[in-house]
Amino acid sequence: MQENDRSEQSEKPRSRRLKTGFIVTVSILLIFSIGFLLWNSSITSPDAGKQSNVEKPKAAILDGLYITYPNLTVIQSLTNFLSAAGYQVDVFKGENVTIDLLRNVGGYKVLVLRLHSAIHIDGFLYLFSGENYSASKYAGDQSVRKGVTFEGEEYLAINSVFLGANKPTGLKDSTVILTGCNGTGDSYSIQRLLEKGVRVYVAWTGYVDLSHSDEATLALAKALYLEKLGVREAVEEVMREVGPDPLYKSVLEYRLSQG
Repeated sequence: MQENDRSEQSEKPRSRRLKTGFIVTVSILLIFSIGFLLWNSSITSPDAGKQSNVEKPKAAILDGLYITYPNLTVIQSLTNFLSAAGYQVDVFKGENVTIDLLRNVGGYKVLVLRLHSAIHIDGFLYLFSGENYSASKYAGDQSVRKGVTFEGEEYLAINSVFLGANKPTGLKDSTVILTGCNGTGDSYSIQRLLEKGVRVYVAWTGYVDLSHSDEATLALAKALYLEKLGVREAVEEVMREVGPDPLYKSVLEYRLSQG
């Protein structure tokens, strides 16, 4: 009986040591596993890093008519449509739409030009800035002329060939939507813009009333950037729904880069 008692007494401490060792081992493994998971979760995958660093494509609305013919509903709706399509949108209004801005604009995948425009007697299409005309400003610059509206308002206007001229690749893969008059009346200027990287050019074939142009521009942006239609389908849809200008009968047309 004494030997058995000693045997049992010697086995109990050993059993406790095994249990203790097992518990310590499990604890160490558990701590190591938790630490590994926490460390691993703090590492950002290469793909996730790339996605977070990708900049949004940019769009710009140049509203040179803001002071004399404001349409905040159209500008806000255009901004909303483009933002919903993933664009970062910049809006330039009134006198901030300068000759220098038109000449230096670049880096935008979408350019909405809410501007007066006209064909000069030299045959070129001119884009009206939001700057009031001054004979002394840009004197001697043959690319800048006086632009006069039907209402007699006078603005500085630039030959459309020089849109983005100071940014050699600034119009690359861009879509240019011109809301003013006679935007397709100068094939040479359009071809030069396409050669400089413009992918899509949309404009009116003749004179157009501003309210009609605003309605059509909004419908076009909705078709392109919310409904995700191609340019041909979008222009055709606008012409079905909004139609040609009621008075001048001009229509929206588009030109595509062949590159």
